[in-house]
Amino acid sequence: MAAATVAYAGSGARGASRWIVGRGVDLSLVIGSAVAGYGYLLLYAGFHVPITWLWWFWSVGFDGTHIFATASRTFFDSEARVRDRKLLFGSLAAFFALGPLMVLAGLKGWLYLLVGAWAYYHVVKQHYGFMVLYKVKSRDLAPVDNRLDQLFLAVMLFVPPFHRFFVHHPEELGVPFSFPRAEVGMWVAVGTVCAVYAARQWVRWRDGSPGGLPKFLLLGAVIPLHWLTFGLMSWQAAVPTVTIVHNLQYHALVWFHNRNRYAGERGHGWVPAAVSRSLLVYAGVGLAFSLAYRIPGFELGKVSDLAFGFFCGFGLTHYYLDSRIWRVRHDPGLRAALGMG
Repeated sequence: MAAATVAYAGSGARGASRWIVGRGVDLSLVIGSAVAGYGYLLLYAGFHVPITWLWWFWSVGFDGTHIFATASRTFFDSEARVRDRKLLFGSLAAFFALGPLMVLAGLKGWLYLLVGAWAYYHVVKQHYGFMVLYKVKSRDLAPVDNRLDQLFLAVMLFVPPFHRFFVHHPEELGVPFSFPRAEVGMWVAVGTVCAVYAARQWVRWRDGSPGGLPKFLLLGAVIPLHWLTFGLMSWQAAVPTVTIVHNLQYHALVWFHNRNRYAGERGHGWVPAAVSRSLLVYAGVGLAFSLAYRIPGFELGKVSDLAFGFFCGFGLTHYYLDSRIWRVRHDPGLRAALGMG
């Protein structure tokens, strides 16, 4: 949902809610979704639950279903299929072909790295998107604070995996290079950014500048999780731990969007209509979608590199489309569905 990052001032009316969906949903699924990540961290690092169990529960139950969430407002929406035909089917063709082409070119290892790096960037961009939505809701849009919030979040979320995989443990990703000499500079940058950010918050508090608790709750929930995860886990365990948070946030937002945009309307197709009326139907259809491609994809991927490359297309298409379909400023229907003006 990177496009929610484009600030739209239309919701800045005095008295407007500071929450995106609502206090309860935001605290439990947007901000409180981090509890699931901490739970994974505890189960793996504390109770030594096999990562294969945790991986499958996350992969089928949460990650595959959140790809359905994107499909519910793109490929399954008959209006969107007509309006965005080139975007939807062009990205489908490009990304389902990219994986097999990279495999045929002998670049399977780089395909792994592409999918993993884009997936993590996708997670970070969603946290940024939610942060900006909270900033818009709270009228926290001073240019200097917009830049500092963006810098602070980026440093706090990109440094942990860089520190683990490109300073100390490049062998975990199979990359033939590392940057151990960058560690001192990295810590200096982290300390400087934290000091500047803390000083700015003190100035804002002293001046009584508008701001919002939800933004700081979000930052306080996800940033420690990422530092702990990459401090204690290899990439196999880190992937579901940080991504399950993203999945729950995404489901909360898509359910809110679909309920507001499709409920009572018949012009978008039966899937959007059905999943917007009942949370149980939404979960059931999403789980069926996930099972239908995750299990065959895993089994075929074990025996065929080409099949592995093909099934990477689900994730790659999702990452790309998700960067295009949440552009709040340019989509009045999206703005209305999210209650942004």
